[in-house]
Amino acid sequence: MARRLVIEWTRATVRLALAEERGRQARLLTLLVEPVGPGGDVAGALRALLKKVKPSWDQVIGIIPREQVITRTVKFPTTQPAELAQMVELYARAQLPYPRAEALVDFHVMRQLEGFSTVAIIACQREVAERYLALLREAGLSIGLVTVSSWGVLGWARRALYQHGTGRALSRAGPRTAPEPSLVVNVDDTRTDLALIAEGRLLSSRSVGQGSQDWEVSGEAVELLALEVERSRAAVRKELSGTEIRSMVFTGMGPLGQWAEQLGQRLALPASAIEGREPFTEWTSPAAAPISPVVVGGAACSESRDLLNLNPPELRVQVRHRQQVRDLVTMSVLFMAVLALGAGVLALQISRQQRMAKQVDRVLEDIEPTAQHLQETARTTRLVTTLMERRRRLAATLAGVFRTTPPAVALEAVTHEGARGELVLRGSAASTQEVLGYIASLESLEGIRGVHLKYSTRRTTPTGERTDFELVLSAGPAG
Repeated sequence: MARRLVIEWTRATVRLALAEERGRQARLLTLLVEPVGPGGDVAGALRALLKKVKPSWDQVIGIIPREQVITRTVKFPTTQPAELAQMVELYARAQLPYPRAEALVDFHVMRQLEGFSTVAIIACQREVAERYLALLREAGLSIGLVTVSSWGVLGWARRALYQHGTGRALSRAGPRTAPEPSLVVNVDDTRTDLALIAEGRLLSSRSVGQGSQDWEVSGEAVELLALEVERSRAAVRKELSGTEIRSMVFTGMGPLGQWAEQLGQRLALPASAIEGREPFTEWTSPAAAPISPVVVGGAACSESRDLLNLNPPELRVQVRHRQQVRDLVTMSVLFMAVLALGAGVLALQISRQQRMAKQVDRVLEDIEPTAQHLQETARTTRLVTTLMERRRRLAATLAGVFRTTPPAVALEAVTHEGARGELVLRGSAASTQEVLGYIASLESLEGIRGVHLKYSTRRTTPTGERTDFELVLSAGPAG
């Protein structure tokens, strides 16, 4: 059961949502809110929230507001994922309003037809994501994914407007059969997200920096919201020719039912209102401050692969490496458990055979051939036990190596030379100093007699300078 921790903050609050995934279903376990004033200590508020939850999550997700990113809708002449990724990269290098090195880019496919793909390319400046990442690190969190608020609205809509589930093959729920595409308007405390959704896919999105208080204080909420819906309608017509908004769904904060009725009449569109917490039936406790749970809850209840990924390249490498190390450690632990179980079974067999041998000794003069056969079996068992012990020591050494490997070191191959009692490690690190530090850590491992650097070479990669190396570890007690 994987658990996801999602963090979102606005000008007024910090929100924390913890969700648990069971198969294809996810349930919201808790949603906590901490108020912060203008210029307040966001990291401190987040640390205060983290003290209220048990630290038992597998992934941390941070949310960037939609207004902090730009979107371009482009049609490419392919439907192959690898070719699409290459075309998006070429487009990003040539068409973004800021240098590619200073941009973080991801894309999602909105439509594929007759060999063409209509793609939404989403980009933000690197410094924006780094600012959010720095706050999360200051609070003591190791981030796994940076996404955009619109994808939280999409996750909420998949639960509220469709049968429960996060898969793409969704069917509309019976009572809610408003025509698609539907414009979901999420009114939060200081922000309003507008997301156009059809068949469980996000077609277009916008965000404005006014929330429920701004709309109500102005006294012209319906007029202003109608203006934003019209702007979304104009953007959709420009980006997706032939696509029209056919219904509206209002959620979040404020007099939603009143707005939905008046705006539906004003814009001649079917409109409905849904409480933001309605799809999260498992979450029953009241929030500490009035907020919309749509974005943070929707992201928490979405599969990670369905969320937009605006991680910096080096963070993507770290996340991938942490997952690889976690998988290797898990495999090593399982292997050691199998070995331990096998050793236990063998020990039980040996014990039984020894008891049998004592009985046989009393009548050995009469059944000498049988006794000789049992002795041969015992010798074979001892040889197998010795072999299992050697493999157990190898598994323990491998587990130690994986635990000692820091995030800055990426292992590419691990080879066991049984005849010479050696382990050969090949990989790369950020610098030669990292390699030397890694060697020092390996030399301190139990079961390692010595570490020999066979070679190291510096090379240039898209993410910076790397040092390739090959290490030879001699197994056995240190001498």
